[in-house]
Amino acid sequence: MTIPERGTVQQPTDSAREDAVDTKWGIREGIGLSLVSIFGLLLLVVGLMLAPGLAAAASTVAITVGLLAFAVALVVVGRWSWNGR
Repeated sequence: MTIPERGTVQQPTDSAREDAVDTKWGIREGIGLSLVSIFGLLLLVVGLMLAPGLAAAASTVAITVGLLAFAVALVVVGRWSWNGR
């Protein structure tokens, strides 16, 4: 079986490379923004429920440490996204 001869392989143009870089940046920015928004609101809701005692916490210290760790993780994801600029 013979393989039909194909034409020359076209290399990506400069504008195609720029579009790929812009697309990657947009995806990274969108992921970071969505994660920060979702988990930031979740952190806010849990914090506001704990403040007046609507959610009973087994250990206030454990909940506080957990919320602080969650906030630090939120900041790390935000910095990851914003450093992509």
